[in-house]
Amino acid sequence: MRSCLVTSVLKATRYSLLLPAGAVLLLSGCGGAHLDREGFSASGRIAVVSVVLPRIADTAKDGNRTVLQASANEALGRISTGLASAHTWKVLDPAKYRGGKAVKAFGNITDSDLASLFPAPEEQARVRDLVKTELAAWKKGSIGAEGLLVVPRSAFLPEQGGPNRDPGVQQAMLQQAGKLCTALGVDAVAFAQFSASIDHPRPATFIVSEGRTDGALTMTATLVVVDRTGRIIVDLGQDRPGDPTRTRDLLPLYKGAGKDSITYENIDLGDPKKKIAQAFSRLIEETTADLMEAFKKAAGN
Repeated sequence: MRSCLVTSVLKATRYSLLLPAGAVLLLSGCGGAHLDREGFSASGRIAVVSVVLPRIADTAKDGNRTVLQASANEALGRISTGLASAHTWKVLDPAKYRGGKAVKAFGNITDSDLASLFPAPEEQARVRDLVKTELAAWKKGSIGAEGLLVVPRSAFLPEQGGPNRDPGVQQAMLQQAGKLCTALGVDAVAFAQFSASIDHPRPATFIVSEGRTDGALTMTATLVVVDRTGRIIVDLGQDRPGDPTRTRDLLPLYKGAGKDSITYENIDLGDPKKKIAQAFSRLIEETTADLMEAFKKAAGN
């Protein structure tokens, strides 16, 4: 943790004079939960604008895409309900509210946006290109709840063991989140990320049934909330010590029989008995509950 903290501070130094004080403080953390109590207390209306799941299976296949999309949509509902019950603020869904156009405009950075952050024209051009690349990469690697953004936690904060995100991109994304608050008429916007992985945990034992080989699905979740000043007021962390690992094992995840079937290409989430879809649903329920517990603890509730 100490080395992660030092690295993050060094990465942020170049831009630290341009960032709100609360954002600089929170950018220095890599794990655990952080809460800016002043900004948090001042937020009476928030909107959930992004809920994402990784594309852990080939979504060109209908069964995989259907399960992941349904799971992302369910996650949106659970996150919204959880946030509404965890604090006194009002939680809005921009897709049902008034924010369709504003959400779609996220990431379309104007010249004035960039000029206010980066005086040098060459730096403006560099950050604009990076943001465009990152937005495309996020959509390629993750699937989001319908009608909302696909923006992971790493858009705003460094992650231990994750991509070495350019601090200029993080600063631009914080600014965009602040502008989105204003466009939606809310005090803050929330970005939820569910991380999931599929593997076969027993290298010498393969359970085969009806042409499928077993595997395990593991899931965690986190959340970032940004206020209208572009300040991070809630970060529930990349990893929270003490949180249980939420896993469902012995699922019919791989098409084919035995060791040779354990490949990404053979992952098939659309099993006829819908055991995998049910596992996704239960894990989303459990990880959201873990997330809200961490939120309440950070808030002192």
